[in-house]
Amino acid sequence: MKYLHFLLAFPTAVSLATTAGAGSTETQLGPHSAQKFVLVAHAGRTFNENDPNFARNVALVIKIEQRMTKEGQEITASGIARKDGPTGSPFAVDNFRVHVTQPADFSTKPTKTAGANIIKTVPATGGKFKTVTAEASFDSPNFAKAYVNITVPGDK
Repeated sequence: MKYLHFLLAFPTAVSLATTAGAGSTETQLGPHSAQKFVLVAHAGRTFNENDPNFARNVALVIKIEQRMTKEGQEITASGIARKDGPTGSPFAVDNFRVHVTQPADFSTKPTKTAGANIIKTVPATGGKFKTVTAEASFDSPNFAKAYVNITVPGDK
């Protein structure tokens, strides 16, 4: 019986930690590509596990992929919200946005969607990659505000 309080309190503590953005994980995908995600908990207190449109947690994933073309450095920033973790099925959330802040500023408009991609080519002096910084975010009444950013270093 004395362990019952611990068992009941533990999921709540984990839920609060993930809502605060704890547990972000970054993965290098190549010399100029990377991916990062944060896990965001549902803001409600009641769970309807039988509803296929319900998610207890959503992973907000941002990915940067780059390649050099004859026009310059092609940057692809992709964001996706995934049900129950970074490999789960896509899950639509309100006010989803992908935004690249460096080396040029470009973004999608906030909308209800599961994901978005943006592509832009910037000049690449000497064929060298510039540092790229991007972010993904959503603001949904069902979840805590979600935000994840990533920086992929350029060539030295």
